[in-house]
Amino acid sequence: MSMRVAEVGVGDLEGLFRGLLEKKVVDCLVMPYTAGKNIAYMLVTDPGKIESSSAGAIFAPSFSVNAAGIVKGWTIENKVALVAKPCEIRAAVELVKLNQMDKNSLLLISVDCSGTFENQVYAEHRDDIGDWVDGAKIEELKGKGIEIREACKICRNRLADVGDIGISRQGGEKVLIAGLTKMGEAALTALELPLEDKDMERKDEKAKIVEEAEKNEEALPKISSPEELDEFLKDCIVCKNCRDVCPVCYCKECFFDQPLGNPAGGDLLNLSELRGAIGVPTNRLFYHLTRVYHVSATCVGCGACADACPKEIPLTRYYPVITRKVQEMFDYEPGRDIEEPIPFTTYEEEELEDRLR
Repeated sequence: MSMRVAEVGVGDLEGLFRGLLEKKVVDCLVMPYTAGKNIAYMLVTDPGKIESSSAGAIFAPSFSVNAAGIVKGWTIENKVALVAKPCEIRAAVELVKLNQMDKNSLLLISVDCSGTFENQVYAEHRDDIGDWVDGAKIEELKGKGIEIREACKICRNRLADVGDIGISRQGGEKVLIAGLTKMGEAALTALELPLEDKDMERKDEKAKIVEEAEKNEEALPKISSPEELDEFLKDCIVCKNCRDVCPVCYCKECFFDQPLGNPAGGDLLNLSELRGAIGVPTNRLFYHLTRVYHVSATCVGCGACADACPKEIPLTRYYPVITRKVQEMFDYEPGRDIEEPIPFTTYEEEELEDRLR
């Protein structure tokens, strides 16, 4: 797949991001930055606030929140550039399809990802991990007991091939910046980057990533019955953190914040009188079954739900694994194409006949 690509050095990225603001390509950027030993996101409007350390942070293998959630609801005219990992950009694409963001107000910039560490793990081992890792470095760290997040181990979409612009670090200090859409090409042209045609399909690299992810997913413990699911979720306190950090959960009013979904006081007593006895907290299994259905087509497998769980339930073994089965059924990959409709928003008579036989 040939596209317009510029080759620059890591040190040139500071000028790239500053240029987006200085040339009014966008009004602001949401991008990672170094905060002590940690990595966080910032929304920046002043080009002078972008430093080399901020630009280099885009490669840092740390995951705090899914950045798509930061711009969720961005329907204003001001144009924002989102610089983030592929899973975050894919979530943003799904939010556009769900009418939670205006595509014309977004410039989506994805960055290659080799895998990430939980933010607290990254901060604790910053000196060992560094600002960028490749496969060899990940294996070296694994030998020291420092492992990437489980969600990253089963991720099949680590390459910056989604959004409007893709940024790929080729090893050392060389970076390739590709215009993936007309909007992306126009932005790079406005920055006067030396663009040339280059094949960026990377089939072999993609195949290797998918093979590794499938192997890791196969090794995960399976949940194959309602009883096993109930046991898996036994420590859940229905805090709803997994819902609150999920980038593609967007309902203004959640059923589980209403009296029927979250009974308390007299409602709790009435429910108990109807059934004779109820378990508390209520609706634990119902909550997770409803949520997995809700995100079954749009889950990007970022693992934010597992990171946010105060009881440390490995939700990566539930949500991404189950939702991938639904996505495969419909031959749908969230974030792949902004023009591709979400399966549940369209209807075709007998569309599942062949798939369910």
